[in-house]
Amino acid sequence: MYTALIAVLGAGVGGALASYLGVVRDRGWAASMEGRSRCDRCGRTLRWYELVPLVSYLALRGRCRTCGTSLARVHLYREALGVALGAGAGAAVAIALSR
Repeated sequence: MYTALIAVLGAGVGGALASYLGVVRDRGWAASMEGRSRCDRCGRTLRWYELVPLVSYLALRGRCRTCGTSLARVHLYREALGVALGAGAGAAVAIALSR
């Protein structure tokens, strides 16, 4: 049970980190610190529940909630990789600590 909890926490951290690193890659370091994320097409500022890694992309079916613009799948892949790596790292840490 402990291992699963740490893996879930690791998945959340990994997804968030991957999402942020994607923003840095797309906008640059300085611009990543300037305000909230927004739709590339309509410019609407995204709400907090539209920024949850993987969950938001899947819930919105890869589209902007306002204008319906399709989001690039690279965001989905990047966040999925971050979630997988974070979950694996969390599980490995939990297993190592339990010994």
